[in-house]
Amino acid sequence: MNSEESINLSINKLKKVSIIIPVYNVDSFIIQCLDSVRSQSYTNLEVILVDDCGTDNSMAVVQEYLKHHSFTEVKILHHTHNRGLSAARNTGLEAATGEYVFFLDSDDELTDDCISVMAEPIEKFYHDFVIANYEVKGSDKDYPALTLSTGALRNNKKILHSYAEGRWYMMAWNKLCNRKFLLDNKLFFEEGLLHEDVIWSFKLACKACSMYVIQEPTYRYTIRAASIMTGTDIERDAKQYIKVFEAITQFVVNEGMQQAQDEYTLLEGRKSTLLFSLLQRNEYGLYNRYYPYLHEMSPISPWAAFKSKTIGIKYLLRDLHYLLPMAWGKRYKRLFYNLYYKWRGKPIEGAFW
Repeated sequence: MNSEESINLSINKLKKVSIIIPVYNVDSFIIQCLDSVRSQSYTNLEVILVDDCGTDNSMAVVQEYLKHHSFTEVKILHHTHNRGLSAARNTGLEAATGEYVFFLDSDDELTDDCISVMAEPIEKFYHDFVIANYEVKGSDKDYPALTLSTGALRNNKKILHSYAEGRWYMMAWNKLCNRKFLLDNKLFFEEGLLHEDVIWSFKLACKACSMYVIQEPTYRYTIRAASIMTGTDIERDAKQYIKVFEAITQFVVNEGMQQAQDEYTLLEGRKSTLLFSLLQRNEYGLYNRYYPYLHEMSPISPWAAFKSKTIGIKYLLRDLHYLLPMAWGKRYKRLFYNLYYKWRGKPIEGAFW
């Protein structure tokens, strides 16, 4: 066997990876993103660009770039109108032919060895998904870290518990996912919602039975400049989170997981954090407006959860408001916040704003 045949044989053994890149109003960033994909040391790649009908020059920049730079395999898919990030990712997932898929935001970049590093574990053993660490560009703010050690988690209980503890991040990017696993479990993104990654990663954690963790950073996440959020922004954001919680609650009920400890901890913890974040910012009007939605959105009584040892006394005290009439529950929840957070000066874990 000559050296050229040896190289071709090595390439053929590599699992095909589809990199899915939604494109929307990123004409200032897309070249750096595409450069990082073209620089990949991994060779068996399919690049899927989804045109989500932006209002800037992004697709013209893409077309001009492709005239002068070649990829192994490129697909460009076009939406007829703007449908959002979730829809663009779904379009890419449905069109992908790789055994594994990787979601890349078009204003971010990959390290040169990103796919090579993340694909190494799947060349030896099957994993539902591989996750690696990431770097942040453009912000001094702390972002969710990957705090698990390098290695495999091979049962769902460990995977879900590590997610409930916040030991791996919810963003969809920088995860190398088995395409058949995603399709079989209907792990598509909820269209028409912001914060779609919250729902998707929750479902991923509930369904995956094998994940591999890599501590090495393989992704560069770019924070775009933004002004301080106004009350109007927070109101719009809170509405979106309530829709997210509705979707997660429905999923938990449909899957019969109301009394599962990690599912309860995740859902009720995030609902409480939303309300506490509103109180922390003195958004009392929004707190009063949105509390009833969350009060009605309770798939299991906290008392029943406590008796079944799903939760302990701290969470029971936090969630007792569900057992009260709505008007009293709203007051109790605010009192709990004042006692546990405000008056003690204790920071809210995972505050929304």
